[in-house]
Amino acid sequence: MTISSIEQALPHADPLIKLSAFDTPMAIAAAIIISFVGNAVVIGMPMLVGALADNLDFSEQQLGWLASADLGGMFLASIMTSMVITRVNRRHLALAGIAIAIIANLLSAQFHDFNTLFYTRVIAGIGGGICYSLGVGCLAGTHHTARNFSILMFALVAINAIELYTFPILSDAWGINGIYYTFCLAFSLCLLAIPKLPSFKEESSSVSAEASPSSSIKIPSYLPKLCLAAVCSFYITIGSFWAYIERAGVDAGLSDEFITNTLTAGTLFTLLGCVVATWLSRRAGQSKPLLAALTCMTGALSLLAMGINPIVFIIGNFAFNLMWLFVDIFQLGTISNLDPSGRYAALIPGAQGLAQTAAPSIAGYMLAQNAGYGSVMMLGAAGSVGAFIIYCVVYAKLKKIAPDVAD
Repeated sequence: MTISSIEQALPHADPLIKLSAFDTPMAIAAAIIISFVGNAVVIGMPMLVGALADNLDFSEQQLGWLASADLGGMFLASIMTSMVITRVNRRHLALAGIAIAIIANLLSAQFHDFNTLFYTRVIAGIGGGICYSLGVGCLAGTHHTARNFSILMFALVAINAIELYTFPILSDAWGINGIYYTFCLAFSLCLLAIPKLPSFKEESSSVSAEASPSSSIKIPSYLPKLCLAAVCSFYITIGSFWAYIERAGVDAGLSDEFITNTLTAGTLFTLLGCVVATWLSRRAGQSKPLLAALTCMTGALSLLAMGINPIVFIIGNFAFNLMWLFVDIFQLGTISNLDPSGRYAALIPGAQGLAQTAAPSIAGYMLAQNAGYGSVMMLGAAGSVGAFIIYCVVYAKLKKIAPDVAD
């Protein structure tokens, strides 16, 4: 997927709306590319954890810590990025993130003892997190946030399918180093997107007032913070499921080929979620689809917790993948409507990373205590329930002060 191919997929802007440099097709395409490459390690986490287990013989607890290392680095990077994104040249920030990610992945390919690998993965997560946070922050400053976030999710689905299919091949041929070198190549290609990124926040000032339906309404600062808490809670679901679903399938006696094919097909199934989410956002608003999707996600994880067999594995994975991006699109849209400056949007990867740092470690501890993979799935279900409750509070408040945003 290249900048030109994404650019061609973007509709032409309404000529009556004065758009900023963030809204040019090339700028949107660059932000999307920076985002999905920065988030690549999260997308490929099941196969990455499997490759670490097969090639380096780490324990379940160590695998959980290594998964948390990447995600923890992303969390730290998002906090830093949110603090500086409105004050520094975004192209320079992207260059720093890419350089850090490339160096850390090269080091990861050279040092395979647990302690050293843990620290290099934290650093790699910081590099990727800078890129991901920067890209999301740029998209939050665009006029058509729902459309642009849907395109980002579509790109994430495509890359997800590619990673799930190719990572086992790379691991079989070159071990875990094959995956780390692929990350280096992907980040190197991102250098081509840097010149297309807008430089400073001032370039989005003309659109900020138009981009949000809440621009003329005083939105309490705690509402976007609550949304970030909901994102964090929801990503407990993602972190616990995504880090261990491949291992859970193995534990249930499913074949490696069946697991890989199911995970790959499941990610392609999420394309439907992108289309449906965009369609629903224009007809049913934000709140009802988001709350319904969180309910479905809770059901999918609860089903997997009751016991895994081939049918349950397929249903659970398809439902998970469909609801994951469905929820994400509405979460991103809600926060962008509340704060089009991009400051809180840049913290979304931090909220995701915080939960995804904690969740695999907690799940690894539960497995070390012989609680079984059913308990890991229940941990994920609890995360979706928590997000559901928080969004109920947010939308109840918005219905009083900004009904257009709450609907």
